[in-house]
Amino acid sequence: MLKRVAKRLAVAALIFTAFATGLLAMLVYGAVQLVQMAVYGDDGDPSPWTFMAAFLTPSLFIGALVLVFFGVRTSRRARSRRHDAAAQAESWRRLYQRRDELLVRWSRYETDVALMIDYPVMTDYTDPVIRDVIVAMQGLRAAEAQALDLGRGPAETSRLFSAVNRFETAFVTAERYARRCGQSKLSAAERSKLATARQALNIILDGAATPSEVDAAYRSLRGSLRGIIELPDQTVADLKAHTRAGLGVSPHGSTAAEAARAA
Repeated sequence: MLKRVAKRLAVAALIFTAFATGLLAMLVYGAVQLVQMAVYGDDGDPSPWTFMAAFLTPSLFIGALVLVFFGVRTSRRARSRRHDAAAQAESWRRLYQRRDELLVRWSRYETDVALMIDYPVMTDYTDPVIRDVIVAMQGLRAAEAQALDLGRGPAETSRLFSAVNRFETAFVTAERYARRCGQSKLSAAERSKLATARQALNIILDGAATPSEVDAAYRSLRGSLRGIIELPDQTVADLKAHTRAGLGVSPHGSTAAEAARAA
């Protein structure tokens, strides 16, 4: 509102200045003509168009200068807005890239069987350190949702930046904590089961193992993890797919040999 009033006042001042300047120029021109008539005795009357030209020339000159000034100013503002928009977009791109990298690193501890066995505390959501990561992730999701609702303004950028920072700090702290703890929070019996599970996983992932060894390793792995680590459904599905490949079973359920005979 105040900016609109200020612009109107500036335009009014400009019009008044141009009019006053033109009027002054016309009066000066008339005075010069009177002096010339008095000195040289020239009795010719100046043409009305001459007075009009004297009035319009400074007004048009001032108007042209103002137009040039505002044109340059508008162009600079447009370039500044484009630059700010590009910088804002790049800031959001880097922010989301950083967020995605952190989420991928976190998800590995929830889906990678080897990491789950080696660092079981990362899936212990009752641990205060791990719970801090979950809370920070919830804050990150809330900041993202607010940015989608309200737009990508400076306030939303700052809020999401702070949320990513909190999540990163909580995750890095939890990662160091988990690597420091290892399996130390488990009982001796649980650590023994996880050692068996790790050996079984190595056999499953070893391409040189026989189908019978792979099958036995899969059963041993699932049995050893039961009651200690709960595997996500997607991880179980991936593990089954890897095991079936090791057994020579096609996605349709037949073995490689059966598939070859069918072909």
